[in-house]
Amino acid sequence: MAHCLLPTLSGATVDPEIASSVAKAVARFEALGAKVDLVDQVLDPSLLTFQTHWFGGAAFLVSQFPDEKRKLLDPGLAQVVALGSRISLMEHLAAVKAREAMGTRMNQFHQRYDLLVTPTMPIPAFQAGHDFPPHVAHKQWSDWTPFTYPFNLTRQPAISLPCGLTSAGLPIGLQIVGPLYGDRAVLNAARAFEQSQPFQRPKI
Repeated sequence: MAHCLLPTLSGATVDPEIASSVAKAVARFEALGAKVDLVDQVLDPSLLTFQTHWFGGAAFLVSQFPDEKRKLLDPGLAQVVALGSRISLMEHLAAVKAREAMGTRMNQFHQRYDLLVTPTMPIPAFQAGHDFPPHVAHKQWSDWTPFTYPFNLTRQPAISLPCGLTSAGLPIGLQIVGPLYGDRAVLNAARAFEQSQPFQRPKI
């Protein structure tokens, strides 16, 4: 089985502890018999494309709510809905076209590789109650999710499983992405990894 490691996406800076843990996980796959290649870039996802789909979809969904329900929206979601309600038809169609192009690019990628492996997140977990880590450059949640939203756009199956712990005892996630309708391959790879390297839960 041919795997591909993508250490970063959209120029995201990956925390060194996370990068090290993911590299060790990939070495585990190699020990299990997988052939692994390292690539610099698989696709160039557009955050605007994702936001157009997400914001517009949220606005449409909430438009079905009665007024008394809309008043109960989380402030962050209310802002998303407000932005989504201003998306034009031309902007939506451009996002649809860009999404289709991303899907085509990944279909071509999976003609060569069975699976794609990435970090799940580029940074360790941060305090609950925040939309993004305090005291860093991230200003919206999409800034710290560069590895996950692209594969929502391409409709690919993906799974996240723990592959280690940071020095602070926080879990590090490994993401395995498969081709369209390749759910079985993703689950089988995750199962093989978990059986080979059972996760040791930290004592709380």
